[in-house]
Amino acid sequence: LGDVAQIAEQPGDRSRAYFAGTNPAVVIRVDRSAAGDAIGIQKSVEEVAAALRPTLPEGVSVDLVRTRSADISARLSILVQNGAMGLGLVLVFLFLFLNARTAFWVAAGIPVAMLAAVAFMYAAGLTLNMISLFALILTLGIVVDDAIVVGEHADYRARRLGEPPLVAAETAVSRMAAPVFSSTITTIIAFLGLMAIGGNFGRLIGDIPMTVTAVLA
Repeated sequence: LGDVAQIAEQPGDRSRAYFAGTNPAVVIRVDRSAAGDAIGIQKSVEEVAAALRPTLPEGVSVDLVRTRSADISARLSILVQNGAMGLGLVLVFLFLFLNARTAFWVAAGIPVAMLAAVAFMYAAGLTLNMISLFALILTLGIVVDDAIVVGEHADYRARRLGEPPLVAAETAVSRMAAPVFSSTITTIIAFLGLMAIGGNFGRLIGDIPMTVTAVLA
């Protein structure tokens, strides 16, 4: 313990005692920092506890109590499942209501936008957690909306006006750039307003505006 804590001999304080069941216990509390990884910290604690158990005298054990890793993992799993379900439904409706070529290019833009957003988040020091995953799922529909607007206009110009596909795509991008840019900027500004919220709640949701900006920018 001397490697990780300061140890001093003091008179016993019998006004406070800890028990595990009916057995007297010594409690060592491990807290993470504001930027710490609760799941990674618990894994490290479990490894230390496993290495310590063989050295303990008979009748002494090391038990982990009040851990949060399982709850956090379960919530992350629910978010990932909901995100995958939402992405699946988006793809189904794209191919259901758009022609196959437009739907394909719109669908292809989704992973590109998300991977670019994750790379930007990594460069900015953001992590994938419950809040940032929620923000990624939230912006999924916005990314698809913008891609549909551009893709449908390009398809219209190619099919109805007879323009070559490359020319139709370039023209659609140039004509739709202003409205798509305007809608994107207004959305980013709306979410950046969340950064004005202070206190613990403000710190809790602070990843939402940054993640939305990373996806849409």
